[in-house]
Amino acid sequence: MQFARTAPGWVRDWHVAERHQYIVTLSGRGEIELAGGRKIPLEPGSVILAEDSTGKGHISRTLGTEDRIALNIQIADRLEGTSP
Repeated sequence: MQFARTAPGWVRDWHVAERHQYIVTLSGRGEIELAGGRKIPLEPGSVILAEDSTGKGHISRTLGTEDRIALNIQIADRLEGTSP
């Protein structure tokens, strides 16, 4: 697990997920923008699974006037042919 803090106005341009992980927004606001233009809001209490480790990836942003604090929980990659 890892805590992450990003300041208002922070943007990380197109990138893929570095690892499969759950991202839990604890405070602040943000969004993830997908390749097709869809934007997923990140509000306190939201949980997303980051698993786009190939392709174009996504853009990450911190919105609003306060830092966004998140808890990133890395999960093990499943081996092909194994059950969930």
